[in-house]
Amino acid sequence: MIVLGHKGYSAKYPENTVLSFRKAIEYGADGVELDVWLTSDGRVVINHDRTIKENFGVDVDIKGSTLDELRKYEFRGERIATLEEVYESLPNTAVINVEIKDVDASVPAFDIVKKYNALDRTLFSSFKIDALKLIRETCEEAKIGLLIDRPYKVHEFVKLIRNLKLDYVNPPIDGAKIMRKSLFKFYLRAISAMGPRLIMWTVNDYEEFEPYIQFCYGVITDEVEKMVKLVRGGQE
Repeated sequence: MIVLGHKGYSAKYPENTVLSFRKAIEYGADGVELDVWLTSDGRVVINHDRTIKENFGVDVDIKGSTLDELRKYEFRGERIATLEEVYESLPNTAVINVEIKDVDASVPAFDIVKKYNALDRTLFSSFKIDALKLIRETCEEAKIGLLIDRPYKVHEFVKLIRNLKLDYVNPPIDGAKIMRKSLFKFYLRAISAMGPRLIMWTVNDYEEFEPYIQFCYGVITDEVEKMVKLVRGGQE
């Protein structure tokens, strides 16, 4: 069971920052999950939304700005990070889950991962099928994962798994609220039987997660210290 810090150790540190990523690893996470966008000057930067308003308090559009323009702003001493900085700042054993928010960032992000010789420890995930297609067309060996926020019909999953050669599927813990718990278990079991590993998001409550732990390869969590302790040592 691997533990990935959601946007780093976001429960305690500014999300999607180098500080947050470092702290996630320091407190025991196997790696981190982060979100990427492409700037107007072709740099891959880390941010959840297209604007930097949530973190930096200004409604500035990433895709319409250069890196230098974005770095005029800071939050709690942190500025917007590039994907290169993440790979340079974390140990070469850290797993990096690169969530592609911006299809235009797909191939540039892949190129950075290849430059750092990190394909074996990087997972490219996205809700956007076009982004995953671009990664798969670029490299057969890349590890790709489909993020899901709604139930797919079984035949849709079979098609996606076959066509994209999915390595992972990332279901939401909230899936149990969308469908009955028993049906959600069946859903997870069926996906897993098709081949992809499951990494569930965003898991912050062990009791909520425990019924599904048997199906999962990993979790994405805001609460790094708590989940590291619980999934590795069992609930106290």
